[in-house]
Amino acid sequence: MLTAGLNISLCDDGALQRAYVKLIIQDYESRCGVRFNLYEFSSGEELLEKFNENPNLFGLFFLDHRMKKITGLEAASTIRQRNKACHIVFITASEEQEDFAAVSPLRVLNKPAQPAAIWDILDKVSAEKVSCSHSG
Repeated sequence: MLTAGLNISLCDDGALQRAYVKLIIQDYESRCGVRFNLYEFSSGEELLEKFNENPNLFGLFFLDHRMKKITGLEAASTIRQRNKACHIVFITASEEQEDFAAVSPLRVLNKPAQPAAIWDILDKVSAEKVSCSHSG
């Protein structure tokens, strides 16, 4: 088992949505023989609290857009101010996606996110560390 060394933040106020994306990431890990460090957050506040402890901890953020207090876009704006190198992916049911361009997301996925789309993102972000074939 390889360790990709990639810290991934998964932030969604819906427990089922977090579980769904986590399963896709775990499937990728088992298919590719890698292990990511996955951190789950149920709110933008929780995420930013952890982010403020170490702005360079996460290499990849999966963010829901519509959350109770701090939206995914607001969280992404804060993240972008202090970390230009990380990758941000929105997984959203929101139709208002033109605002996302301001934080330079890697991708914007519609809910429910398709496993192949998440695998492509994991391939791209971890390419310098791991290569994986999804055939099979």
